[in-house]
Amino acid sequence: MYLLHRSVGPSVQFLYSGCMIAAKFRIMTIEQRAVRGTAENFVICDTQKSYSENLFRRLSEKLSGYFQFHVFHDIENLKIAAKSMQVNILLIGEEYGKEDRDEIPARQKYLLIGEKIPNERSPTEIPFFRYQSVSSMLELLLQEKDQENSEVQTHQIQLVSDRSQTVKANVNGLIGIYSPVHRIGKTRFAMRMGRVLSESIPTLYLNLEGYSGLNYYLPEESGMNLGDLLYYMKQESINPVWKISTLISHMNGLDYIAPIRAEQDFREVTKEEWNQLLDLILEKSIYKVIILDLGDTVDGLYDLLGRCSKVYTPYIEEGAAKAKLNQYEENLRSAGYGEILKKTVRRRMGKPRNPVALEASASKITEFPDRERKS
Repeated sequence: MYLLHRSVGPSVQFLYSGCMIAAKFRIMTIEQRAVRGTAENFVICDTQKSYSENLFRRLSEKLSGYFQFHVFHDIENLKIAAKSMQVNILLIGEEYGKEDRDEIPARQKYLLIGEKIPNERSPTEIPFFRYQSVSSMLELLLQEKDQENSEVQTHQIQLVSDRSQTVKANVNGLIGIYSPVHRIGKTRFAMRMGRVLSESIPTLYLNLEGYSGLNYYLPEESGMNLGDLLYYMKQESINPVWKISTLISHMNGLDYIAPIRAEQDFREVTKEEWNQLLDLILEKSIYKVIILDLGDTVDGLYDLLGRCSKVYTPYIEEGAAKAKLNQYEENLRSAGYGEILKKTVRRRMGKPRNPVALEASASKITEFPDRERKS
């Protein structure tokens, strides 16, 4: 059993796992008293660990200082904890039985559901669709708050919203990173962009390259990847929406799904399948922005670039690189995709393979001051 707590302003957030919670909870209660102030207890109880911990992180960032956040995966542990603390807001998964859920008193109780409202639920349980944006969740959660707390929390959310304006109000949907020039730090730049945007808006990084080499930048993944999500999309007996959160990995502020490892498997994915996957994530997950790190061999490259609200094209000041860039732009025009150039931002990367210069270049994306490339 472990107890993890993280301080955020005057609040403390707790994550519980395993058994033998009673003794540990008494220790936690002492810690709580030292920081309690007027903060209320916000509890998430869900069987989907990746989803609940990701939601825990997102909500705690948005409501820092006004709630003490707690996450449980075992409802029996929550029952014990609820005897020693007041649960103000409870988000609980529909997978737990109604009788078990009814044993946990809470001022506001929300039932995390998938696609339809279950027949067995208490009148006090408010159906709460789990795969919606965090902003929608916050709006629903705060509707039931008393006026005083609502004003405080709305002010906090507004502060977060104001900070997000430094990124740019219309940054949403797909952002493409592509260059016909290779080995100039495109992936490093894309990952840095994902980290910066994640500070103010839910952002997911996806690598769509045949040979991503992502284990150079991130821990090597031996589990599921984008290929598994594409597989689930084809199975009528499996709802792929439920699988998204289980595929998300986190590293240094970056949320990502591991890329397809076998290059031949990657080549077999059609542009229609890529579009279906992107639609699924944007419509059914908490992410508002997807960073697409695109390679030459992805099927439907130009179509994917056409879907992006902004396209970043890294380049270097070198003769052969300029020739490749000019050829790429001419190909776009001749293929009928000239509109892509109107939303393309050229990003000069400096000397090839210079990590310091690449990091400095990517860190400037928060204000998007680049020159728009005219077609």
